[in-house]
Amino acid sequence: MVDVIRTQRLVLRPLEASDADRVFALFNNWNVVQWFSSPPWPYTLADARGFVSLMARNAHDLTKTSYAITRDGVLMGGIDIRISDSEPHRSGPVLGYWLGENYWGQGHMTEAARGFLAYVFAAKVADVIRSGVFADNVASLRVQEKLGFAIEGETEVYAKPRGGVFRNIDTMLTRARFGAQSA
Repeated sequence: MVDVIRTQRLVLRPLEASDADRVFALFNNWNVVQWFSSPPWPYTLADARGFVSLMARNAHDLTKTSYAITRDGVLMGGIDIRISDSEPHRSGPVLGYWLGENYWGQGHMTEAARGFLAYVFAAKVADVIRSGVFADNVASLRVQEKLGFAIEGETEVYAKPRGGVFRNIDTMLTRARFGAQSA
């Protein structure tokens, strides 16, 4: 079973079936979904329910579930680490995250990701974690830079919501670099 992660302002916990309506309310927003490669657009309540149900069933496995990012009991977004086997430009654990638009620009994602990555590295999931952002998502790239991720290259990635191929910046973070950033 995975644990609850606490930071200064936030609580990260595994998604629960009861989170589906809130996930839908936050994620069914073009300004959020456009930065992802795989979700459908338009995003439906059925999509949210299916995703949350799958994540809740996998809550026992850190690499197969998503955590709700909450503040004062209110779900604000999500974060996860998945073992990639379908993305040729990334292998091994891949960090993914999102926040509802109303929560942008307040340092929540950097705080959540720092706490989550500390937990993941302590769980010895891997010594290297990869991530990436579409090149036009400068805010997300800035979050990764603050966490110590380094750019390791660029690829072209198909974005299902946008219906096209876009430049993607691939990043990676080592346990050592994260430890140095957090010290």
